[in-house]
Amino acid sequence: MKITFNNKYYITGNKSCSKKVNFLCALSMHLSFYLFILLFSNPVYSKGVAAGTDVANTAIVNYTIGTLTQEPIESSPNGNTLPGNGNGQPTLFKVDRKIDLLVTSNSNTNVNPGDNQAELTFTLQNEGNDTQEFNLISDYTLASDNFDSRNCNVEVTGVNGSALPGVTLPTSGNIKLKADQQASVSIKCDIPLDNNGESIEAGDTSLISLIATVEKNQDGSATTASSAANDPMKIDTVFADSAGLDDSQRDAMHSARSSYIASSSTVFPNLTMDKTIVSMVDPDGGNSAITGSEVTYKILVSTSGAGTINSLIVTDPTPAEMTYKTGSIKLDTTNLSDASDADKADFGITTANTATINLGNIVAGSQYEIQLTYIIN
Repeated sequence: MKITFNNKYYITGNKSCSKKVNFLCALSMHLSFYLFILLFSNPVYSKGVAAGTDVANTAIVNYTIGTLTQEPIESSPNGNTLPGNGNGQPTLFKVDRKIDLLVTSNSNTNVNPGDNQAELTFTLQNEGNDTQEFNLISDYTLASDNFDSRNCNVEVTGVNGSALPGVTLPTSGNIKLKADQQASVSIKCDIPLDNNGESIEAGDTSLISLIATVEKNQDGSATTASSAANDPMKIDTVFADSAGLDDSQRDAMHSARSSYIASSSTVFPNLTMDKTIVSMVDPDGGNSAITGSEVTYKILVSTSGAGTINSLIVTDPTPAEMTYKTGSIKLDTTNLSDASDADKADFGITTANTATINLGNIVAGSQYEIQLTYIIN
């Protein structure tokens, strides 16, 4: 580039400034050239120049007066008229901290009612230009699905690139990521047998949201957006994140959703109870139903399907025409006492003139046989 001084400035060797222009055009051409060199000589992340990087720029003007080549003049923020290398001062600013993150869902997962710790996977990407600490939480109470999962646990199962000091995998809670690093995140939840007493049908969904929040900077300070006017010599913090499904834009958060999809329907446990006469023995050794005859009944409790029946209690009131035979309660092959004790059966204590047998929680597919005897009055 050459500038000839003769009351006016002429610039040669550059098409964009090949005609008569003022001095600022020459200066801007040099400025653009040196800025290009500067930017591509600094470490550059795919998402931008690292936070805190000092960007220095100096423009240089070369010119002649008449036929005499003059010493170049370097630029300075406050102006420089002293020719010679090293007499100018670079124009400086620091690159601000960009807060940006992206959470993506990898896939949905097919489940069956009653599955434990079924897994969904997500990816968290630090799209900012500095190392940040992220907090991860899951929300499994979203209103737009068919049922809610339970007991959800969030784990970081992997980090690409070089591992950061102190990070042990799998880990829960906060995770540090360098600029451009990705973390693989797993959410595992229990699938309920039913939806608050209603069946879960095949095709029903349970939505899970993974919400990531930038909480701390590399130095451990809290991540907050700078509110004052930009200071070129300080590292300001700028929120630049987009809105996720369960957060807003520019809030240092991002979120994505995945679904558990029921492959089968809920199968509730079924309960059947039969009561039959096992034997009838009269006082003469026969089987007549007369005064004094002992009548032994069998109560059969049967369950089928899937799941658990809770707090099952069998009660058998004594008919008005009969009297309970003391000590006659039997569960399967075990004799039960009439007192209120560890065998959870009694007569006349829980309820007057009634046999009570507490079976507790029973798993579907179980069967219980109860026998007890009454005497005809």
